[in-house]
Amino acid sequence: MRPLTNLSLFPFLLALLPVLPAQTAKPAPAPAATEKPAAEPLKVAIVGASLSAGFLDGPLTGGSSDNHTTALQSVVRSWLGDGGKVQRFAELMMFTDPIRLGEKQMQRAHKDGADLLLALDFLFWYGYGDVPVALGQDETKARLARFELGLAHLAEWQGPVLVGDLPDMHGASARMLSPGQIPSLEILDALDARLAAFAKEHTNVHVLPLRAMVAEMKQKGVAMPLAAGEVKVPAGGMLQGDGLHPNRIGMAWLGYQLQDHARAALPKERAAALPKWTVDQFVAAAGADVDLGDLAAKHDAPPAGGRKK
Repeated sequence: MRPLTNLSLFPFLLALLPVLPAQTAKPAPAPAATEKPAAEPLKVAIVGASLSAGFLDGPLTGGSSDNHTTALQSVVRSWLGDGGKVQRFAELMMFTDPIRLGEKQMQRAHKDGADLLLALDFLFWYGYGDVPVALGQDETKARLARFELGLAHLAEWQGPVLVGDLPDMHGASARMLSPGQIPSLEILDALDARLAAFAKEHTNVHVLPLRAMVAEMKQKGVAMPLAAGEVKVPAGGMLQGDGLHPNRIGMAWLGYQLQDHARAALPKERAAALPKWTVDQFVAAAGADVDLGDLAAKHDAPPAGGRKK
């Protein structure tokens, strides 16, 4: 703290001491260097459906006890550490009434405020699900009309938004998605094209290419570059048994991909402060160490009745 010096008293004191010889005044001490205030923690709000809420496809939903996952909130909290505050408003049951529950989530997010809105699967049920189609009405127009309701909520958000496009979930278990709830590829193309146009109109909106990421998970598999060596996750190996929701490995990979898109969505000063994590760190945060260890062991094990080549 800078010492206080009452310069106004100097003339008065000098007048009282006229007989004293002139003295050279010592220079005032230099002010202490001012420390740069620490940046406020990045406040993140998560809105969306079951992916963002952390859905587990266990026995209660007709799945297996072998299915495991980790909530997005937990992964993002671990990644940001003390540099972030993460609130989750996402709803597991959003599919039951996406219009009402989507509005409710956004109202809560607006009330609490945030520096970044994570809406990875917020638009999913505005495009998927049972959409009433009037007689003579085109299904594409019906789904686009409901999709606009979700976009309208995002348009009201003033700060950075990271929103996922709509992935192709054909092939998911019918107990999760009936065929009639899944838009055709042509409709998905139209919905994602509308989102891309919306993002161009709203410069605070950044699109996470969820469709491409899920396609890679489902069709090709993913080679995860771990410090100990690359581990190949086979096609479908990042999803739970329902073929719809990510497992712990999938959540680790999503977190790893997410960090760069979050940087792109935020202002430069905020983006520069974000941690740069390795795949291994996200694997640990998602609790996927054991899962990847099992995959690596299977890869290294010799085939039944023979030797490893």
